[in-house]
Amino acid sequence: MKRAICMLLLAALLGSAPGALAADGPMLTAEDLAELQPAYEAFLDELEDLIVEKGLLADDQREAWRMYQLGDFFQNGGYGMIAAMYTPDLLVYARDVDSLVSLSCQTGAGLLELQTMRGYTPLDSAVPGLLLEAALSDAEGLPVACRFRFTASQGSFIAWDALGARYEEVGVSLINDGRPVYWSNQPLTSDELAQPPVITLEILGEDDSALASATLMLTPSGTGWRVEDGALRSGL
Repeated sequence: MKRAICMLLLAALLGSAPGALAADGPMLTAEDLAELQPAYEAFLDELEDLIVEKGLLADDQREAWRMYQLGDFFQNGGYGMIAAMYTPDLLVYARDVDSLVSLSCQTGAGLLELQTMRGYTPLDSAVPGLLLEAALSDAEGLPVACRFRFTASQGSFIAWDALGARYEEVGVSLINDGRPVYWSNQPLTSDELAQPPVITLEILGEDDSALASATLMLTPSGTGWRVEDGALRSGL
């Protein structure tokens, strides 16, 4: 089973990488990574059990290890490292800003879930901005098809332009179906640090009217921005 999962992941990487390399230089796109993520997470399931069994990872560090690996996967365009070596409390030495973080809040339209990075530093990042990927689920935990309107109080959003095969800045507001998008704000100024940016997510109905909303508050962290655990809050 472990070998099958590894081969599946390798095949997916080899199958997607050449097109991505030709279209966007040495980095895989957010869509490439999203397509690979299920196979990668299946691989992590097997690897996690194995390294816990061999004493390379403490059982109570499973979740932190997984979120760090997923964060590294997205932050480094799929070319990151897998931390599985005998170093006691290995994650103590890892930068938490490199970890993926999953936030959620209950809204009038359902449970809003947002995957993002713990932090983003414009001068020290392999990705074009802070990753944002939204999803909505109902009371039974089933996905709800909808669209989202992202609006930023400062900075701008960057999305993958499939036709142009490049990332493209789309302004302070955009609407999509929850697929990955990035927010960026550079260079930082003293005025911007004094007024932390707020990203608003509106859940849209069929006529694009707002059914519910939430806000993501970013915290200044010297040369960039940090996402705290309670940063996502329900609005409408």
